[in-house]
Amino acid sequence: MPLIVISHGNGHDYTWYDYLGNHLASHGYVVISHRNDTGPGPVTAAVTTWHNTEAFISSLPIADGGLLDGEVDTHAIAWIGHSRGGEGVVIAYDDLVEGDISPANFTSSDVLLVSSIAPTVFEDPSRAVNPHDVTYHLMAGSFDGDVTGGVDIDLVQYLRIFQNATGLSAVTYVQGADHNDFNCCGFNDANWTSGGPGVEIGRNRAQQAAKSYYLALLEATFHQQDAMWAYF
Repeated sequence: MPLIVISHGNGHDYTWYDYLGNHLASHGYVVISHRNDTGPGPVTAAVTTWHNTEAFISSLPIADGGLLDGEVDTHAIAWIGHSRGGEGVVIAYDDLVEGDISPANFTSSDVLLVSSIAPTVFEDPSRAVNPHDVTYHLMAGSFDGDVTGGVDIDLVQYLRIFQNATGLSAVTYVQGADHNDFNCCGFNDANWTSGGPGVEIGRNRAQQAAKSYYLALLEATFHQQDAMWAYF
């Protein structure tokens, strides 16, 4: 079964993504959501992502009595991150490709998908924030009052990450969703100035969209369900 790793954003909690993790696990994916070191920035978040991936794979022979030993396809990994975690998963992948990190249990060729939900852009996209040729996906909400994607502040211009991708790549832009609609418990930061005309759709509908699109993305990436690319 493919391994899906979820990396939360700053001020968020790893349990806040259970809605997505439980949904994907119910369709046959192994999902871990880990505590993410986002306070210093996305570079430390990147370290946490690959450290937890490495630790989980290392623990497979003994965790729960080896229940998942031999059941996880460690050559089929997806990294999904939100906000600073969304930038962090791209930095971690870039570090793998550039040889700046050398995990014992996986390489860049084992990470088949990187996806960012409303990622920040603290680091220079010309260097550290580069998805290279991995399949890359970006999801964002039109009413995001934090990471808006707008041109006024370069730290929130997430489309610069997408433009660096040289492999198969897609953007899912959710009309009416704010930054914390993609987790369970963050405050409502809906910004009508950034969102333009329309209505706020609320957390339940935004998460329904996230569950649907992520399942389609994973089925297309890991199980060659090419019809699912129609979602994108």
